[in-house]
Amino acid sequence: MTSSIARISEIVEFVSNDGKIINENNDQSIYRFKPIGEAKNGDISFCSYTNDKAIQLINESNASLIICSIDLQNKNLETNSTLIFVKNPRLWFMRCLRKFIHKKIPEGIHQSAIVKSDLIGKNTSIGPHSYVESNVSIGENCVIYGGVQIFNGAKIGNNVIIYPSVIIGDASFGPQRNESHILETCQHLGGVNIGNCVEIGSHTSILSGFLEDTIIDDGTKISSQVYIGSGMKIGKNCMITGKTYFGGSSVLEDNVYVAPGANIRNGIKLLKNCFIGMGSVVVNDVPENVTVIGNPAKPVSHNSDTNAIGNTK
Repeated sequence: MTSSIARISEIVEFVSNDGKIINENNDQSIYRFKPIGEAKNGDISFCSYTNDKAIQLINESNASLIICSIDLQNKNLETNSTLIFVKNPRLWFMRCLRKFIHKKIPEGIHQSAIVKSDLIGKNTSIGPHSYVESNVSIGENCVIYGGVQIFNGAKIGNNVIIYPSVIIGDASFGPQRNESHILETCQHLGGVNIGNCVEIGSHTSILSGFLEDTIIDDGTKISSQVYIGSGMKIGKNCMITGKTYFGGSSVLEDNVYVAPGANIRNGIKLLKNCFIGMGSVVVNDVPENVTVIGNPAKPVSHNSDTNAIGNTK
């Protein structure tokens, strides 16, 4: 049988909440994290909805523990599940995952990795078949998974996670045609500068800058298969989802959210707290707190809530 993750009492104690707890069963053990529609006895789940659908999902769920919205605490909920009411159920579900599930991560530098740099911080691990050039610096408590390649004097902060097959500091293409229409290229002098607590998903490419560094600031999360163009400047706590493309010299200010499949033209500025919809093609600057969608992307709403990342059930 799967070993227990925690008792309900431990999770209740961990989850800070402003609402109430009902049907508390402190002695019951939790074994699995599951979606609410699949959860069974011994499972923990969450529900971010606040409408009638939420009431139906909770009432029909067999989960032992559900983290749900504080807006539901006075609703007609008929369930034997322990319910914890919080302002952001998805966030607290993620925090419980982080606290109670201990994922095994690589330790030290794998024997197949090629690490030419001496500037590797304490407690940083580098996975198999990764390559780190001699002029690269990596901070403390970082996890570099297998197949990662880091070039061109890249600087990586503390507590950074880089998933498999990421390329950092790759030379940008950016050719120019000469008088004879032949393409010419030159060496790029910039590097890549990555802040603290950044995460970069697998198969993402981050190009070095032409004359200045490509910059990714603290707390930003980048999903898989993303192309970060030469000389980009990405602010704090941005969320960039999968299969997105950014042309060179684009600027993302703090707290920008970019949905899957978006394409951002080179030189575009996405100002604070803006939201770029799925599959959008952005050819003009986007003002603060604005959502744009479409091809070409056009404004559809003003974001009153800067926590633009959508919740799922």
